[in-house]
Amino acid sequence: MNRWLALLLLAAPAAVIARALNASPLLIFVLAAIGIVPLAGLIGQSTEVLAEHLGQGIGGLLNATFGNAAEIIIGLTALAAGLPQVVQASLAGSIIGNVLLVLGTSMLIGGWRYRSQEFQPRIAGQYAAMLALAVIGMAIPSLLATIGESTRPGAIVVRGVELHELSVGVAIILLVCYAAYIAYTVFGLRASREDMLSQADAKSESDAGEKHDITNTKASDVEMTARKQRDERNVLTLLASWWKTKIWFPIAVLAATTAVTAVISEVLVSSIEPLTLQIGLSPFFVGLIILPIVGNAAEHFSAITSANHNHMEITMAITSGSSIQIALLAAPILVLFGALIGVPLDLNFPLFEVVLFAMAAALFALISLDGESTWLEGLLLCAFYLILAVSTFFAPIS
Repeated sequence: MNRWLALLLLAAPAAVIARALNASPLLIFVLAAIGIVPLAGLIGQSTEVLAEHLGQGIGGLLNATFGNAAEIIIGLTALAAGLPQVVQASLAGSIIGNVLLVLGTSMLIGGWRYRSQEFQPRIAGQYAAMLALAVIGMAIPSLLATIGESTRPGAIVVRGVELHELSVGVAIILLVCYAAYIAYTVFGLRASREDMLSQADAKSESDAGEKHDITNTKASDVEMTARKQRDERNVLTLLASWWKTKIWFPIAVLAATTAVTAVISEVLVSSIEPLTLQIGLSPFFVGLIILPIVGNAAEHFSAITSANHNHMEITMAITSGSSIQIALLAAPILVLFGALIGVPLDLNFPLFEVVLFAMAAALFALISLDGESTWLEGLLLCAFYLILAVSTFFAPIS
């Protein structure tokens, strides 16, 4: 873990202490939000190390499952606290933020450094099609409810229990689609050889970039050897050795980090309502803008770093894959969990969010057409996201 991420870990216990001392809701919220960022990073790193131990198939499944673990944990905690509107806005914000903010920032930074960056349009087109189908599946209950409201008197209107039952049915179908997505992309079930080679090339480029970074940080082989000899009994060195050689250690870190993330998520969610009362911040803005950035910060950093190393295909895979996981995995899990605890979470999004879904999917598809990105495209995507953030801040959607 990077040093700055390790320092941010201190915010997690600070948030717990601040709540115990009845500190300001704003202070508690900020500390908890900062503390979740390195925890999400540790979850991702733990699954990557386990992938090296368990092989490509199981490792890929772990990465796909825990890719949005922090986001799911925050959503589960918010549902348990009786905040389904915040959860709904967070789901929408994660999908939209990946396509506008994360991809836009990546294109801006990478394009400014390399003028333009290329990627395979066919592979990106597959991600675009999968993303479009995923958001359409999430939006169908909203469209049915909207159409029902505008039908003539006497028509069947999808409402109440019927809408919740429809959402549960759609959630189950989306989970089946996610299983098929994993079977194709991770295990190569009936996938073409070209698709599998493309994914392997992307993985090798990622590994090469990481190795290049590590090489640049080394002073010399002689200095590294001497340093290792001096630090043989150092606790950090021992832990680093266990991290790579002992399979039980990343499993323990993953379990402990997940548990701590659940605790900090509860602290974060419990401060939302007092925060909105204290500074007049809309819960919709918190769910649509703030929580998605917090829950996916570590993954966002990986996407931007890949673009900065001219690995734009990896960036496209991260941004689209995260959005697909939100639509096909996180949303169904939260809908089914809400049904179990008696806090209904319907997939009936406001028309504003449905329109944003459509624009996000359309923009991703348009960007994928030519197989090339520039800093100007990234700037425009970021500008669009800032317009969205400012609009929801000053004119919150109820």
